Amino acid sequence: MAPSGSRGGCMARQVIRGIATAILVLTFFASRAGSAQEQRGPSTAEERARAVRVARQLEEDPLGKDAKEQRAWMIQWIIEIPDITVNVCAEYFGSLPNPPRGHSQEVFTQMMLSSAAFMIEHPDKVKNEQAVAVAGLLGSLKTYEAVLKQDPAAHWAYVDRLVRMRDQGKLEEYVTETRIKCKSDEQERDPDTIRAQASPLTAAPAGRIL
Repeated sequence: MAPSGSRGGCMARQVIRGIATAILVLTFFASRAGSAQEQRGPSTAEERARAVRVARQLEEDPLGKDAKEQRAWMIQWIIEIPDITVNVCAEYFGSLPNPPRGHSQEVFTQMMLSSAAFMIEHPDKVKNEQAVAVAGLLGSLKTYEAVLKQDPAAHWAYVDRLVRMRDQGKLEEYVTETRIKCKSDEQERDPDTIRAQASPLTAAPAGRIL
C-alpha cells in the first residue's frame, strides 16, 4: 500500500473542499454548485453524450487547444447536475504536488471525468464503486501517458508506479485497498477531503447514478 497523502471520501449534498492549489479550478466551480443544482433539472441525453466525448478526448489529448475549456465545462456540469454523482478521493494519487507541477492537476481531475463517462456508458454499473473507480483511474493514467508524449519532463513518480501496477495487472487490487482507505478516512472528516458531487437523484431511464 502506498504512503498516505491527501485524504478522500464522499458525502451526499456536499461540494468541493480544496486541497491547496491543486484543485483551484474545482473550488471555483463549487462555489456556485448549490444554487445551480436548484435552478436546473437532470442532465440531458445531449449533455451526457458530450460529456463522454469530452472525457475521452481529454484522455487522448489533455493539453490540446480546447482542453482547458472543455475540462472546465465538464467539471462545472458534474457539479451542477442533480443526477450524476462523482466521488473524488485524492488518496489514489498519494500526495498531490503542492503547488501543482508536471500537469498533475489535469491528471488528477481526469479521474472524476473518466468516472462520470464510465457511469454514463455503463448505467448498470453506476453503483459498482470498484468498477467506477478503476475506470476513472485508468482514464487518469491514459491522460498521464498522453501528457508525457507532449512533455517528457512531466514525470510524476507516484503515477509512474501506478502505470507499472496497471501493466502488471495489479491496479484492481490497488483500487480495492485504496477504496477501503478512502471510506475509512471519510469517517474522520479530514479537512483535506475533496468532495465533488451532486445530489443523487434519478437519472435517465437507465437508473440512478450514485
